[in-house]
Amino acid sequence: MRPALEEIKTLEAFVNGSLPEEESQELEIRLLWDEYFKQKFQLQQLAYRAIQDAGRQQLRQELKAIHTRLFST
Repeated sequence: MRPALEEIKTLEAFVNGSLPEEESQELEIRLLWDEYFKQKFQLQQLAYRAIQDAGRQQLRQELKAIHTRLFST
């Protein structure tokens, strides 16, 4: 796997809590001393939040449309 994709996979596992303890500790240390890596991590977290928010908004709109269809006269 390409290094960039491997890094994304590792960060995702860290965020999800599925990274082994030793790797998790190594990543936490790297986040402390590698500012560029820390910025990439923060951007990835921001992207995940944006995707989650968009999904929630879409779900709200779909539920509102269902509610309107069911309860409109």
